[in-house]
Amino acid sequence: MKKIIIVGVVALIGVIGFLNIDKIQEAFSGSNLPEPTSIAFEKQMPLYSYDWKLIGPTGASLSFVEYMNRNVIINYWSLNDPESVEELKAWNKLYEDYKGENVFFIFVTADSQADVNAFLKDNDYVFPVYYSGSTPLKSIVLDKAPKTYLVAKTGRVVVNHTGAANWNSDNFRKVLDDLIKQNK
Repeated sequence: MKKIIIVGVVALIGVIGFLNIDKIQEAFSGSNLPEPTSIAFEKQMPLYSYDWKLIGPTGASLSFVEYMNRNVIINYWSLNDPESVEELKAWNKLYEDYKGENVFFIFVTADSQADVNAFLKDNDYVFPVYYSGSTPLKSIVLDKAPKTYLVAKTGRVVVNHTGAANWNSDNFRKVLDDLIKQNK
């Protein structure tokens, strides 16, 4: 009798889990975070300068000028900020889906390279991490993590978001898809 009750409870849990699979997936996909919003076109400010030195994942120096006339996502994050860490799973998924799609990702942190590399490895994250080699652009303020910008190929800032968000959302993917289509 005890065995039947245990099997029944396990089966009931399985059925409940199956019926709520969308909610379970949502809880683990980052979608419990707020949606990022785009800036209305008439309020989008252009970048006037691309003078920003970055240090890439391999230690090589590069200039943000290389990303001029390209769609670029800049995400400033920190291992010490729970919101930053919370949204990284969504960022990793978005990066995997959009790398090579005329969207360039610049994940910037001030954390030590050793700590970042260990964290990325432990979590199976594959996105590249950069370090600021000079003061960021005046129009790109990286004062609090997480902070995210989406800069269109035209140089206009399409998204300027402070705090965690669900960057893997259908709405944000549509914004990216629309920018990619404009480049074809």
